[in-house]
Amino acid sequence: MSDLKKKIEDWMVRVSFAEADAAKEGYQLTGVELDHKTSLALDRVRIVRNERASRGTRAHEGGTMSEGEGSKGQADEELSVMILDDEPIVGKRLKPALEKSGFTVEVFEDPALALKRMAEKEFDIVVTDLRMEGLDGIQILEHVMEHCERTRVILITGYATVEVAREALVKGAFDFISKPFKPRDLQAVVNKAALSLGHKAIL
Repeated sequence: MSDLKKKIEDWMVRVSFAEADAAKEGYQLTGVELDHKTSLALDRVRIVRNERASRGTRAHEGGTMSEGEGSKGQADEELSVMILDDEPIVGKRLKPALEKSGFTVEVFEDPALALKRMAEKEFDIVVTDLRMEGLDGIQILEHVMEHCERTRVILITGYATVEVAREALVKGAFDFISKPFKPRDLQAVVNKAALSLGHKAIL
C-alpha cells in the first residue's frame, strides 16, 4: 500500500508541475525520465484543460453560471493576491503584471509581516516562495490551510525536492511554479486558481 501511495503522490507532483508548464522539472523531481510520448500526452491534457477553462470563461462572460455559483457573487469581484518572496525583485516584477490583468496585489518580503496581514485580510490567492529565512513556504501553507482552506496557495519552487513537493501537495498546495519563470507564466497559474474559486479567468 505504501508503494501505491508513493506512486500516486509522485504522479500528483508530475501533474502539478505539468499544469504549470514545467513538466520536465516535475519528472526530474520524482526521478522519472520524461519521454517524447509522455510529453505529447501531457500537452494534450493541458490543451483540454485550457479549452475547458476557456469555455468556463465564455460562460461567465455570457452571464451563465452553474447552480449555486450565483450565490457566491464571485464572478464580478476582484481577486486579491498576496505575493511573498524575500527577494525584492520577484514582487517588483510580478505585481505590475498581475495588476495589469485586473488582480488586486499586495507584496511582502517578510513572512512575519505577511502572516500579520493575513490576520487582517483574507486573500483569495497566496503566492509564496518555498525557501525563505525565518518561515518557509510550507509553514505559510500550513497557516493558510488552518485559517482559510478556501485560499489557494501557489508555491514558487527554486530548490524543490520530491519530499517537499509531496508534503506541500498533501498539505493542500494548489500548484507550483518553478524558477526561473516569466510573469505570464504566473498569470496562467493564478488564472487557473481563479477558475477553481468560481471566478472567471482574467486574461
